[in-house]
Amino acid sequence: MKILVSLLAFAFTLALTSPSVAEEAAHGGGHGNLAEKMNSLFPQPQEQPARHDVPAKPELASPAYFTEIKGDKASLQWKAVAGADEYHVQVATDPNFKWLVANDYHVTATSFEATGLEAGKHYFWRVAAVKTANWDTFRKSFFAMSMFATPAAK
Repeated sequence: MKILVSLLAFAFTLALTSPSVAEEAAHGGGHGNLAEKMNSLFPQPQEQPARHDVPAKPELASPAYFTEIKGDKASLQWKAVAGADEYHVQVATDPNFKWLVANDYHVTATSFEATGLEAGKHYFWRVAAVKTANWDTFRKSFFAMSMFATPAAK
């Protein structure tokens, strides 16, 4: 008996609401252009394909691979990369760049002065081209890497 009463109540409710449901569906929910108005308040972000472009790998100019540097500083130079706004330069005492001597993210020139070098050590350096619009995704070119040495003090 309870099931029959429940079914009757359901059928009665369905009969009363079906005309209004059909009317809402025909007229966009009875809210006019509310969906369009809300979407205009919160526009979808536009895709910026240039943000995903990765600059080319820099070409190193000097010092040449395994050059001996006299003194406690070295001038590191590379060729400019089209589309790069700045360069990320690192100098380290190991090839894995764990022991950094210099780490500059915002070099705008195509050269870098590494200072405070110790005699009798090998130094590894690398540079990557960066587009400033890509910093939030940290997209940069691959590092170009080389090394130089400082002769032992006599």
